[in-house]
Amino acid sequence: MKKFVLFIAMLSLLLSPSLIADAHSGRTDSKGGHNCSDKSIAKGLCTGYHYHNGGSGSSSSISSSTPKYTAPKQTYVSAPKPVLIMADVYINNVAQNYNPGAYIKNNTTLVPMKAIFESLGATLAYDNATKKVTAYKDNKKIVIGVGNKKAYIEANGVTSGIDLNQAAEIYQGTTMVPLRFVSQSLGANITFDEALSIVSITTK
Repeated sequence: MKKFVLFIAMLSLLLSPSLIADAHSGRTDSKGGHNCSDKSIAKGLCTGYHYHNGGSGSSSSISSSTPKYTAPKQTYVSAPKPVLIMADVYINNVAQNYNPGAYIKNNTTLVPMKAIFESLGATLAYDNATKKVTAYKDNKKIVIGVGNKKAYIEANGVTSGIDLNQAAEIYQGTTMVPLRFVSQSLGANITFDEALSIVSITTK
């Protein structure tokens, strides 16, 4: 009986290396693992890809390297700026050279307030804190705010409002106002030749 047990033990020692060799060929990749051979899979020793000698993972039939998701780059396109049609300005039939000059925007002609008001004999003051322009001529005080479609005229102690179809705006550092506002506030005659883009201002 002892001889039989000894024989079984020796047979086990002889078979174990071959089984291990079949299960693990010793060839591993850079990650420290490899795919099981067909023989190892048939014998039930391992399945799929697995690691050896402290590899960076555990046995798995799916590769441990998962590609990272990269979000697609988003491209933002800014809205195009409106195309401005420039207009020439004449005061009492004399061509004016303003910089910036008058232009047409949203079917409204805007003119440089300071240049035109001073040409018509008014004085102006600009309050940077409130974004308001105040003009004085004779007994009139005219106040208009940038971005506001409402202007005010004070004359002989009476204040009246003017509704504008286009708010005053800053263009190239200059306050631009609707052409009609010049007529309403200073009483000048205004004509506009749309075909030639010519603004004609005449004083009474």
